Amino acid sequence: MIAFFIGTDEYLKTEGAKRVIDRLLPPDARDFGLDVVDGACDRADDVVEAVARVTDGLRTPSFLGGNKVVWLREANFLPGAKGRAAEAQAAKEAVAAFTEGLMAHPLPEGHTLIVSATALPRTSKFAKWAEKNAEIVDCGGEVRSYQMEKVAAERLEAVLPESGLTMAPAVRAAFAQRVGADTRTIVSELAKLRAYVGGAAEATLQDVEAITSSSVGTEPFALAEAIQARSPAKIVKTIALLRQDRNAAFPAAAIVLNTLNDLCALRDALDQGWIADGRWDLPRERIPARLARLSGWALAKPVEAAKRYTLNELRAGRHYAVEMRFRLVDATLQDPWDIIEQTLLRVTLRQGGRR
Repeated sequence: MIAFFIGTDEYLKTEGAKRVIDRLLPPDARDFGLDVVDGACDRADDVVEAVARVTDGLRTPSFLGGNKVVWLREANFLPGAKGRAAEAQAAKEAVAAFTEGLMAHPLPEGHTLIVSATALPRTSKFAKWAEKNAEIVDCGGEVRSYQMEKVAAERLEAVLPESGLTMAPAVRAAFAQRVGADTRTIVSELAKLRAYVGGAAEATLQDVEAITSSSVGTEPFALAEAIQARSPAKIVKTIALLRQDRNAAFPAAAIVLNTLNDLCALRDALDQGWIADGRWDLPRERIPARLARLSGWALAKPVEAAKRYTLNELRAGRHYAVEMRFRLVDATLQDPWDIIEQTLLRVTLRQGGRR
């Protein structure tokens, strides 16, 4: 079986691929039965390596027997693709050999190839072959500004039932207008909204205005301020602004852990009576090493932040942050910003819902 998920909506492509994987491989078979190959290549050498990995994966049976699935993820070098890497001679030769092999020989029994990509140029011989011999799923084309509101509303309607939320028509319209047409962003914003409203099932216009945000630039250190403010709304808005830079997730995770470590140490110092009126009430040599750099205004602000949490809450939050970093390293099918966001909501949300 060969399945193509083609389009600009990354969430639809990923979810489509995951559905195929779920159908063919139980979770305990994926360590040996699933190969995920990054197809977003910047150099010709990367294209050659990716093609070789996919070819080897399709030739190699599952270590434990049973089905074998190879997912070529976000390939930008399919026949007819443009760009320096895809048009280099070595890359073109490797891709031609691979695609001609697929067209000439069926996959081994029990083997499945999944390909996700932004485009599959229709003029290529390979694309015409795929239309007849593979499953091709349309995952959305480029959304122009005049289409945005309509497409966003359609995609919201498709995923809203799974969120557990209800919205009046005016609220749905406001949500779609603010969030846009990217399905992953819609799903993520709905999850945040669900956590924000707590036990309530219906989201109001005020909830949407409080928790959703447009995607414009910001910096990962803004997360530290959101944690210090203990503001779930500020956290979700900050992450919405950061999502466009996937590579910033790992530096942001380090900032999160450092912030929680500082707050935990400060909360412990407060409970021990070592800080009074925003100042150290200890000889300098007895101030914990981690906090010795803090004095004056630099101490007062994080002390006020630490007062917003209990020591147990901060210790738990620090544990969640350590778990988060391990999950970021191991994650292949989940957006790293989703992992960070889920963790920080868990740290900052008080029991009982809306704040």
